[in-house]
Amino acid sequence: MKVEFYFDVACAQAYLAAARLEALEQQYGWEVDYRPVSLQGLYRIWTGQDEAPQTRYSAARRRMEQRDLMRQAETLELYLNEDAVETPPDSVDAMRLIIGAPAERRAALMRNLFQVVWVDGEDIGNRGVLAWIAEASQVDPALMDRPEVRRALDEATEDAANLGVFGVPTFRTPDRLWWGFDRLGFVERAAGPTARYAPPRRSGGQIEFFHDFASPFSYLAATQIESFAASRGVSLVWRPILLGGLFKRIHAPLVPLSVMSRPRREYMARDLMDWAEVWQVPFQFNSEFPLNTLLALRVALVAPQLTLPLYRATWGDNRDVGQPEVVAEIIREAGLAADEVLAQAGRDEVKNTLRLNTETAERIGACGAPTFRIDDRVVIWGQDRLDMVSRVLEGWMPAVDAQPRH
Repeated sequence: MKVEFYFDVACAQAYLAAARLEALEQQYGWEVDYRPVSLQGLYRIWTGQDEAPQTRYSAARRRMEQRDLMRQAETLELYLNEDAVETPPDSVDAMRLIIGAPAERRAALMRNLFQVVWVDGEDIGNRGVLAWIAEASQVDPALMDRPEVRRALDEATEDAANLGVFGVPTFRTPDRLWWGFDRLGFVERAAGPTARYAPPRRSGGQIEFFHDFASPFSYLAATQIESFAASRGVSLVWRPILLGGLFKRIHAPLVPLSVMSRPRREYMARDLMDWAEVWQVPFQFNSEFPLNTLLALRVALVAPQLTLPLYRATWGDNRDVGQPEVVAEIIREAGLAADEVLAQAGRDEVKNTLRLNTETAERIGACGAPTFRIDDRVVIWGQDRLDMVSRVLEGWMPAVDAQPRH
């Protein structure tokens, strides 16, 4: 299978992806076509700004994503310089060098640049450093200043954008685009059946599941979390939170999808369908989004057994749980007395529990839903991180989580 790999050495995920791709090339005989682009140029095309969207994320989300990157690197047994993650480099000149280099030198230069940025912590925005790396890679440093090389990078970036590339790393297979190092598993699936089932180890422990019916990602995780916990012999604690309240507390956009570029929103919609297909659960994006889930969350606190019926109604059947009569119907369909459950949901102690859950989510560093807290020691965000949750339950303590938080 041919895979086009769009990258910029300024991206830590692209560094991880390049390392993994080398192994996949050897394992499956893939033909990988390395496509250098300017990440800054892609931002400019899609958002009209040079700065990365991450600069507008909440501090909580930036911290969570940095920790996630460190964990991902550790699972690959790769060193990742934490200081470099916090301050990504200016890589425009470096990417001009790569695209201007002779074809037989490009891959080596790319790997050397990834090494000096993400392992050694060197500043490739410094032309002296960049010239040294170019010469060590047998590439002429003067290439970065040639007009035709500058045009080549601009044109490559525009061509990528025309295909729908909005960030890196992006992988293009004959059928579609995949964005993010953590989607290489989907690329493998596209190449054919490759996964081998490994029975989970029974480990004991506890998972706290912080969630809101407003999140389709929470729905996907909710469809899996009970069987996931049961198969590992761990207890599951449902923690409904008011996601909008959390976003207000951490100064994040109330509807994150609304501030994404158009191709990224479209990609996220496809990504949700991909996960629904993998887990074989019904999914459709709710036509009333963004949803008012306050009553549904309080009902779930009163009767946790209603959590999955409420999720299925919202994201499987396109019902509006912001309407009290809809919530009442779902309660009755589950065989419970709607009047009694709704009356209990209006009690002050239930309202306070929802508020405390939301405050706890903020305190532990949550930046969205779903968020998992494992044994009160490791906090992991995202429905696509159940593999990491499993490893922690089996005894893995990521190095970044073993350090004191600051």
